Amino acid sequence: MADVTITLKGKAAERLERLIRDAAYPSPEAAVADALEAFEETRAPELELWLRDVAGPRLDAMRADPATSLTAEQLRARLFGAG
Repeated sequence: MADVTITLKGKAAERLERLIRDAAYPSPEAAVADALEAFEETRAPELELWLRDVAGPRLDAMRADPATSLTAEQLRARLFGAG
């Protein structure tokens, strides 16, 4: 496995230092490793497929016929009742 050295400047460096100082991570390496893992999870093939095959078509349908969509208040009422 190759070693990689990176340089962070400005706000990125400050955020990393704050995470370590606040004991969220024991080292810069641990923080970066966690960030990379989170990035990989957001790039999961299942998520990409769901966005393409389910969410995208539903958004297109809603844009084509806005009358079929619900406002946030209407959705809350359906999920939790009117009162």
